[in-house]
Amino acid sequence: MQRKVRNAAGGFIQLIIIIVMAVIILSLLGVSISSLINNKTLKENFALMWKGIMWLWTHYLYDQAITMWQFVRSKF
Repeated sequence: MQRKVRNAAGGFIQLIIIIVMAVIILSLLGVSISSLINNKTLKENFALMWKGIMWLWTHYLYDQAITMWQFVRSKF
């Protein structure tokens, strides 16, 4: 049980390091994160992408995910 906790903490630390490294790389490339956040076109593109993901989930993936989850639960 302790090993799982340690791995989860290690995974969280890795995520923090990845985020910091991404910010450093973007800064070195001259990309302003605040301008990205405030960019109307970028927001619209992400909104469209999210709608597409949600459509795909509701029309195709949800039923398979529920079936797979029930299968996994029955085995354990």
